[in-house]
Amino acid sequence: MILQNYYYSFLVYWSDWVENLKFTIEDREIAELLGRQNFSTKESAIFELLKNSYDAGAKTCDIYINNDHIKIIDNGNGMNELDIKQSWMHVGKSNKGYKDKNNNRILTGSKGVGRFALARLGNKAKIISKKENNIPVHWETDWITSGFKELTVEFKTGTYIEITDLRDKWRLKDIENLKAFLNRAYKSGDMKVFVHFNEDKPFQIQSIFKDLNMGVNYSSKILLNYDSEKMELTVTTESDEFNQEIGKIVDSNFAKHYKETFSMENELKSAKSSEDSHFYLTQLGDFSAEFYFYLEKQTNDIAKKFMYKYNGLLGIDTNIALYRNEFSISSLEGKKDWLEIASRARKSPAAATHLSGSWRVRLNQIYGFVTIDKVTNDNLKDIANRQGLEEDEFYYSFVEIIHFGISRFEKYRQSIIRKIVEKQNTENNKNKEEKKKLNEFLKKPSTVTKMSKQEIVSLVTEIKDIQREAIEQSKVYKESEQKHKYDVRILNVLATQGLRASAIAHELQNKRNALSTGYQDIISALEEYGFWEELNSDECTRVAYKNVPKTLKNLEEINLKLIAFLDLILNKIEKNKFNSKIESVENVIIKIIDLWKQQYNWLDFNIQISEMPRVYKFTDDVLEVIFDNLILNSIQHNELKDRLIIKIVAEVNEDLISLKYSDNGRGLNRKYKNDPGRILDVHETSREDGHGLGMWIVNNTLHMYGGKVIGIYGENGFNIDLSLKG
Repeated sequence: MILQNYYYSFLVYWSDWVENLKFTIEDREIAELLGRQNFSTKESAIFELLKNSYDAGAKTCDIYINNDHIKIIDNGNGMNELDIKQSWMHVGKSNKGYKDKNNNRILTGSKGVGRFALARLGNKAKIISKKENNIPVHWETDWITSGFKELTVEFKTGTYIEITDLRDKWRLKDIENLKAFLNRAYKSGDMKVFVHFNEDKPFQIQSIFKDLNMGVNYSSKILLNYDSEKMELTVTTESDEFNQEIGKIVDSNFAKHYKETFSMENELKSAKSSEDSHFYLTQLGDFSAEFYFYLEKQTNDIAKKFMYKYNGLLGIDTNIALYRNEFSISSLEGKKDWLEIASRARKSPAAATHLSGSWRVRLNQIYGFVTIDKVTNDNLKDIANRQGLEEDEFYYSFVEIIHFGISRFEKYRQSIIRKIVEKQNTENNKNKEEKKKLNEFLKKPSTVTKMSKQEIVSLVTEIKDIQREAIEQSKVYKESEQKHKYDVRILNVLATQGLRASAIAHELQNKRNALSTGYQDIISALEEYGFWEELNSDECTRVAYKNVPKTLKNLEEINLKLIAFLDLILNKIEKNKFNSKIESVENVIIKIIDLWKQQYNWLDFNIQISEMPRVYKFTDDVLEVIFDNLILNSIQHNELKDRLIIKIVAEVNEDLISLKYSDNGRGLNRKYKNDPGRILDVHETSREDGHGLGMWIVNNTLHMYGGKVIGIYGENGFNIDLSLKG
């Protein structure tokens, strides 16, 4: 009670004594921090003042730039004395809400510091402003002192800003940079903006994305729409890239239009826990994107080969911009590669023609914009220094969704290109057989003297065709070389890890006897010393961590798995595996499954092999790579299953080996339901700890030996049909 009274007396004393204090800030210092340092470029400072005019409801805004002053004049709502004193002079205060009810504009301001853009542009500023039915006001500052007075003006409403003692020189080149910047950064047409320089004709700012035309500025448009409530991304592609001949290879409608909706909860779950993924995806908010794809000038042969409808389109001078409603985020107006498009392409440099590599769009092939909302996407926050967005988990999820959307377009386009290549390869094989005249000439050059004029013309045509094919093959080789370099990097990492594991395995192999007999040796010793029976008593086994027999039994199981692992590692790197050709597919498959059964006693195998005795063109390691990755994939996706049944069917017909692999597990993850072939892409996985390399390695191995994946089915377990030549 005494303590309570003392505490009450203290509160009364404190409330009587405490004084309300406020920070005192020097005008020049705050102008330096929030003006000159906060706006990195003079263009961004003018852009900030432009936003103020937009928020004021202006229908026009004129920017006058001369050698000694900058004027910004708008016909917006203007300010009165109260606005100047309570809002304009109140640092960090913004009285702007979300939307202007009079004109439905989404207001851009929120932090209450944009006015300090004046200090970035010049050391002195003057503002004359008039609100409807109010007395005009005049505010002036040199960032040491500020003055205010009332006056008379002729205009009804609006604001006049004049900045003098400029901090930068403005030349014609600077004006061109400003116009280009504003064309990228300002997307709305609600407020007309004009830039005046000296006595030159005024230039009207127009969004760089206005009046784009398919077939002139781009060949494909990609639309992304993200629904945060459903956690779904809808990808729509409208394309006019290929000519009418494409209808002979793929469905004409598919070549022109593609639309699909994806669950981002399924797609991004592998990168985050399920709970985190759900939180970020729902709280991120809806957003949209619009991208444009085009190709620069190609050789006529390439354009004809790939059935391009247009050759050399006029793109626009920008990359991908990020808009919050009608204005770009600072420094993300389209010059900076904030989505790391170039980096994505370097990591996967495969050409669109590559049979197994994933083509990535190049930075010089795509442009466009992403649009977010001031309120809906308030978790995407601007950095205080106006250099972009805070790179937190919301930002990473945001970028990941966009990357996924772009990857769907890439996969769609590559599927068409691959079909074209497949058809042309078939035609090229036929053409080789038809070049009889050339073959006759090469065998006996003297026959050219006996050829007719028509036959000689035919021969020359065949030679020119070969020259053209050689040039095209050279280009394909260079593209393939880039892709193979990436493949080799991945495989080198895996090989290095394998060598490290084998080095440890060799050391442990010398202690194999200790691993295999250690358990029994300890029991024998304990029995001899008379401890074993006591250790098995109820009293000694009641507590789990003191239960010596159980602990020893667990160690024996670990030792047996370790021995099996040693055998597996040392067996995989035997030199003869890579040298000697196999004589029986069945024998190799049996050896593979025997090793797996030693490690996993809950696996059952059912094999059906139909073959005649012969020597194949490949070695043991080829089948091991294929089936080890398939079996491991089945195990990792069905670890909770009591009994996993794997069925392998092989049928040999001349040099073609048809393989069918299936298990009775849970099948494909639902995110692959509409596109099972995605599991063959490098780094594609549905597991949080997965690397996404297993099925990619299987696919690459098949292609190396003239085979391919024929079909993948996820119903009633996992099923895959393969072919291999040998």
